[in-house]
Amino acid sequence: MKVLLANGSPHKEGCTYTALCEVADTLNKEGIETEIFWIGNKPIGGCIACLKCGETEIRRFT
Repeated sequence: MKVLLANGSPHKEGCTYTALCEVADTLNKEGIETEIFWIGNKPIGGCIACLKCGETEIRRFT
C-alpha cells in the first residue's frame, strides 16, 4: 500500500510539511510506503468527468 500525502501549503517545507513528515514516519514504521506531494499555489480543479483516468493504468497527480 502507498499513501499520498498532499501538502497544500504555499510554503513547501513549512509547518504542514513538518506535520506530514510525522505522519509519513509513523506510516513507514508500520510498513506503509508514503509520498509527500506539494500542491503549493497550483490551481487544482475538480473532476470534469472526461474519463481520461480510465485510459491509463497508473492514476496519479502529474
